[in-house]
Amino acid sequence: MKSKLTSGLIIISVIALSSCGASKKLKASEEKVSSLTSQLSSCNTNVASANAKIGDLNKQVSTLTATNQALAGDAAKYKALKAENEMNKQQMDAALAAQGTSMNEIQTKLVAGLGALIDSGIDVTYKEGLLHIQLPEKMLFKSGNAVLGKSSKAELSPLASILNQYPKVQVYVIGHTDIMKIHTAKYEDNWALSTERANSVVRALIKDYSLSPSRILSAGRSKFSPIASNDTKEGKAANRRIEIILNPGLIKLFELAAETGN
Repeated sequence: MKSKLTSGLIIISVIALSSCGASKKLKASEEKVSSLTSQLSSCNTNVASANAKIGDLNKQVSTLTATNQALAGDAAKYKALKAENEMNKQQMDAALAAQGTSMNEIQTKLVAGLGALIDSGIDVTYKEGLLHIQLPEKMLFKSGNAVLGKSSKAELSPLASILNQYPKVQVYVIGHTDIMKIHTAKYEDNWALSTERANSVVRALIKDYSLSPSRILSAGRSKFSPIASNDTKEGKAANRRIEIILNPGLIKLFELAAETGN
């Protein structure tokens, strides 16, 4: 009896031990399954995020491709425009060179033709494509007066003769004064005096020397465009002047460019 009881206890113990071991294995398996499930969920989230990024990258690629195509088109247009501008530049450079030669030619003739008047203070300079001729007050006008006398008009003859050889050159006649104020019944101020002096020269060039009125412009600058200091007697004398600017004119320049391009 005792032997049977012992055997029974042993069997129960073995079963209990077996059951306990199976329970631990099951729990471990469940924990592993839970961990794998969590990892799978995390992977799915990462995959979804990666897919979203891939989608964004694809959109960026499409945008960049379209931009690249547009830039390629713009580059082609720019290249064509650059070529056209370069051609225009070459034509304009050729026109400027031709016109520069013409203006240099005029300057040479002016210096030679007006050589006898150099002692009177006349000055001829070439600057930025324009010829500037400075005629001092003493050569043309009495102090405070804008009337051209017979001898003063004669002083313009060599200049007018050269100007008539180049009918397409524009002529700007500008009167200048020093800083000394003037106020008379005839000339209200320096503006009036400088302007009327320019007008007198223009009238002489047109009436006495047959220059076309369409190519001449007159203006007065009063005291506001000095070429010397007004602190000295000599400086003031230099500033009282008639300035004649010879301009080849943009129309002539474009005509030359067109001729060069043909």
